[in-house]
Amino acid sequence: MEVLSLGEKVKKRRKEMNMTLKDVAGNRVTPGQISLVESSKSNPSMDLLDYLADTLEVSVEYFMESESTQADRICKYFAQMAEVHMEQKDFEKAKRYIEKGDRYIEKYGLIFPEAKNLYLKGMLEILQKNFTKAFDYLFQCNIIYSNNNFKGAYIDNFMLIAKTCMEEESLPMAISYFHKSEALFEEGVLTDEIMLAKVYFYLAMAYKKSGQLEKSKEYTQKAKEKFDIMSDRRAYGQFLTRLAEKNEVEVQFEEAFKYAQMALDIFRSLDEEVEMGEIELSLGKLYEDFEEYEEALIHYKKAQSIYGKNPQMLSEVFLHLATCYAHLQRREAAYEVLQSLDRLIIEEDFIGNIKLYRVKAKVEALFMNTRGAVNNLILALNTAREKKLKKEESEIMLLMAKFYLEKGKTVDSFKLLEKSMAMMKEGEGDATWRS
Repeated sequence: MEVLSLGEKVKKRRKEMNMTLKDVAGNRVTPGQISLVESSKSNPSMDLLDYLADTLEVSVEYFMESESTQADRICKYFAQMAEVHMEQKDFEKAKRYIEKGDRYIEKYGLIFPEAKNLYLKGMLEILQKNFTKAFDYLFQCNIIYSNNNFKGAYIDNFMLIAKTCMEEESLPMAISYFHKSEALFEEGVLTDEIMLAKVYFYLAMAYKKSGQLEKSKEYTQKAKEKFDIMSDRRAYGQFLTRLAEKNEVEVQFEEAFKYAQMALDIFRSLDEEVEMGEIELSLGKLYEDFEEYEEALIHYKKAQSIYGKNPQMLSEVFLHLATCYAHLQRREAAYEVLQSLDRLIIEEDFIGNIKLYRVKAKVEALFMNTRGAVNNLILALNTAREKKLKKEESEIMLLMAKFYLEKGKTVDSFKLLEKSMAMMKEGEGDATWRS
C-alpha cells in the first residue's frame, strides 16, 4: 500500500492506460505541462484537473484526495487486519500490522489513527496477560481523546479495562470503570442505547460477583428494560423517534438527526423483513402446490424465522407446515405444529379457529383417520354457523361434500353440495373449493 501525491497519481494512471505524455496532453496542453504536474513541480488548475480526470478516466476526487487522507484510510485497513489476527490468536501478525500503521501515523502526523493503534496495543497486551503495559497504552489513548475533546471514544477503553478487571477478579476496579462508562451516557456524551444496555448488564454481573445483590438486581432490571425495548424492534424504532423529537424541541439537531436516522434504518429493515417473509411464504405455497413438500418446508421454516413475533403471519405459516408434515407422513412433527397453533390462536379468533379445524381435518385425513377428519370439519361448520360466517360455512360444506364423495357416501355428499350451492345463489357467500 502506498500514499501518492497528485503528480504520482497522474503518472501511475497514465502508465496503467499505456499513454504517453503526448497522448495525455492532446490538443489541450503541452507534454511538458503534464510532465511538470507528474513531477509535482506544478499544481494543475481546476480546469486542467478536470481535463486530466476525464482523459485518464478517474474522478476528480481521486486526484484531490490528500496524502494524509490516503494514509488515514491505509491505517484503518491495518487496524482491521490487526483485529482480525487478534481474533485468530495470531499475535505476531497482529503486532506487525499495528507497526505498519505506526509508520504511516508517524510520517503523516495522524492523531486519531494513533489513538486507535494505542487501543489495539492495549488489547494485544491484555490478550497476552500483560495488564500493566496494556493499561498504560489505554491511558495514553485517552490522553489523545481528551486533548482533542473526543470524550465519546472513551467508552471502548473503559469497557475493555472493566471487562479485563472483572475477568481477573479485580471487581472494585471493574465496577469503577463500568460506572465511568455509565457516566458518559448520563452526561449526554454518548447516546447508544445498545451500549448502555450492555453497561447495565456488566454492572449487574460485576455487582453479583462482588456479593452486592441489591445493586445487582437494580442493574439487572435496568438491563432488562433496555433489552426488552430493543428486542421489539418496532417499539425500539418508535422509542428512537421520540428521542429524535425530544432533541429537536431542545434544539439538539445533531442528536435529533442521529436518532431519526437510526429509527429510519430500523423501520426500513422491518419493511424488508416483511417483504422477505411474504416471499418465503409464497415460495413455500408454490412448492406445496407442486407437491414438493420437502422444498416447501425449507421456505416455510425461513418464513417462520422471519415472522417469529407476528402471531397472525406465524399462524398462517404453521397451517402450511402442518399440512406439509402430514403429506410427508411425519406424524409427530405435524401434531407438534398443530399444538403450537392451538396455543397461538386465541378463542375469540373465530376465523383462525375455523382454519385450524380445517387443517386438522386435512392432517387427520392424510393420516387415514376418517373419524378425526370428520369431527374437525363438524367443529369448523358449527363455529361458522354459530357466528353466522356464511362464506366459511359454505366452504366447509363443499369440503365435507367432497370428503363424503371420496368415502362413497354419495347421498350425504349431494345434500351438502345442494345446501352450499343454495347459499351461493342467495349471494350469502362466495364459496370456493379449497382442498
